[in-house]
Amino acid sequence: MLNFLLLMIFPVLIALATLLAFKGRVLFWEFAAQVGVVALFIGIGLGLAYNSRTSDTEVWNGQVTEREHHHVSCSHSYSCNCHEVCTGYGKNESCSEHCDTCYEHSYDVDWTVHASTGESVDIDREDRQGLVEPKRWDAAFPGEPWASQHEFTNYIKANPDSVLLGTKGDVVRFKAMLPPYPSEIYNYYYNNPVVNMGVPNVNLDTWNWLIREKNKTLGPKKQVHIILILVPTDDRAYMLALKDAWIGGKKNDVDVVIGSKDGKTIDFADVMSWSTNKAMAVDLRDQLQAVGDLQKKDDLVNAINDVITAEFVRMHMKDMKFLMRSFQPSGTSMIVIFILAALISIGISIWAVIADLGEDDLGSDAWGHRRFAARIKYSRYGGY
Repeated sequence: MLNFLLLMIFPVLIALATLLAFKGRVLFWEFAAQVGVVALFIGIGLGLAYNSRTSDTEVWNGQVTEREHHHVSCSHSYSCNCHEVCTGYGKNESCSEHCDTCYEHSYDVDWTVHASTGESVDIDREDRQGLVEPKRWDAAFPGEPWASQHEFTNYIKANPDSVLLGTKGDVVRFKAMLPPYPSEIYNYYYNNPVVNMGVPNVNLDTWNWLIREKNKTLGPKKQVHIILILVPTDDRAYMLALKDAWIGGKKNDVDVVIGSKDGKTIDFADVMSWSTNKAMAVDLRDQLQAVGDLQKKDDLVNAINDVITAEFVRMHMKDMKFLMRSFQPSGTSMIVIFILAALISIGISIWAVIADLGEDDLGSDAWGHRRFAARIKYSRYGGY
């Protein structure tokens, strides 16, 4: 609200100065309309700034439940049976071409894969009509891991310093080992939840398969998304840098970090999560460190599964809505909104003044605007 009022001051002063300087020409309803238009623009501008700061995406997990193919209306239309239609007579006659809409096929075939998340996806057709079974559809099977990307409002992004205070990490020092958040969905519903930043002796395909298998069951059950980051360092300070870079991760995340220089010994383990049960991260960290060997994949993944099943409680983003009280749009956004609002106010002022100039001033009715305004002005004195 404070930002809105600050941005309104100058445009309102412009409107007020115009009203006073051109008294009798600029009417009060025009002043009110000018202020209203500017207020609407500033409100929309701040709303867009808010959305740009708080818009975020997260990954939902599930599994394929079924696949099916079915007939749908043909989508390949073309013009046919074209003929000329004329209306009128003689010089007033006009002719145009009229065509019917025809379709290449009596039907098309869609090849669809359904998931436990309630979503579905149509696999691209092999041929135009869809009569040939797509290889990708044939490769899908019930129980196959499914991932999809969803938008949500992340109030933490509005004011991250409020919740990350005291956990500032050295992002510059660890920059080469800080990956972008792995939210990409590829090949319709695949996601790679494991990121290796250079740890040797790691079979990434195996790790991704193991974590996907846990995500597909724990995702629907606990509303969780597991990410594993492998880093070639024994410095625990890495976790603070990752927390800064990822703004603490997403609300449904359990981000597991394992540091190992040789790809065998676990030099450190740590967990980042917004779970409302804070003991979950500590218990999981301790269990992973107790395993001690990065090559014991099954033991590590089972530990992740067991702790999350027993202790993870997803945070509801509405619990962080209080952060919006101290939300501040970026300086660039404020400057752009301020300049445009001022220009809009100036433009409306110029229009209101010029529109008042009648036949005596311009030799014309100047857009006809003042005929309506005059009725309002003179009605105060019993005219009309």
